[in-house]
Amino acid sequence: MFYCSLTGTRLVVDHHSIWRIKTLGSGPVSKAIGFLEGVVARAAAGNTAPHRFWGEKLSAMGATNVLVVHDFVGRNPNPRDEPLRRSFTSRATIVICSHGGHPLERIEAEASGVGQVATVELLITGPKEKLERRLSERELPENVRYLGFLPRQTYESLKASADMAVNVTDEPYTLSHVLLEYAASSLPTISSRQEVLEDFFGDALLYTDSSDPEEIAKKVRLMQEAAVRDEYRVRITRWYEGLSASRQGEIQALKSLLNP
Repeated sequence: MFYCSLTGTRLVVDHHSIWRIKTLGSGPVSKAIGFLEGVVARAAAGNTAPHRFWGEKLSAMGATNVLVVHDFVGRNPNPRDEPLRRSFTSRATIVICSHGGHPLERIEAEASGVGQVATVELLITGPKEKLERRLSERELPENVRYLGFLPRQTYESLKASADMAVNVTDEPYTLSHVLLEYAASSLPTISSRQEVLEDFFGDALLYTDSSDPEEIAKKVRLMQEAAVRDEYRVRITRWYEGLSASRQGEIQALKSLLNP
């Protein structure tokens, strides 16, 4: 902010989150950070947010020129790869689950829930430095495997070849990037019922009502039904096409904000 004042350059702040709300609670440190966030957001020539919830919070803080720019992932061009599927499992149904290691990601509940469905194989991917120790501290069900951080081509092909995805978290504000990856692969997805996610995805996801393993198992069994899975594939594909159609408008609005 001070640099822009001295040099006469334009300040646009990209708010990945509002730190005061997401991380710091309601104590004195939170109030101090919130004050600073508000000062910067009001002084900036523009502010961007990744979803409507943060955009509204910024506007309530008095932020100027708030623009919501949604995350986006290009369509997965890979076809379904039967040899790749067979290299991972002989089970009829593959569920993919990709995480970054946030403590509120309910990976253990996903493993326990999917583990109750014997005809399904859950393949967990993500960075070893975040997940390997966490998952090694418990005995995973026989139909659950942690694959580590896969090579890019293998990962993209796996998303194109899986039957469904699961992403359960108790983090209320994050719009996980991996959900956009699943949408770009037209992958039927089971997700937490969070306000931010329902507002963005609407009925394109099958939501769990809790992060309890029994609830996750129930939704996996439901998604195993071919008619249900086909319906959610149609929904997520239609939703992705809508997001793609609005993408260029968001890019043009961002360009105008950066260089009016």
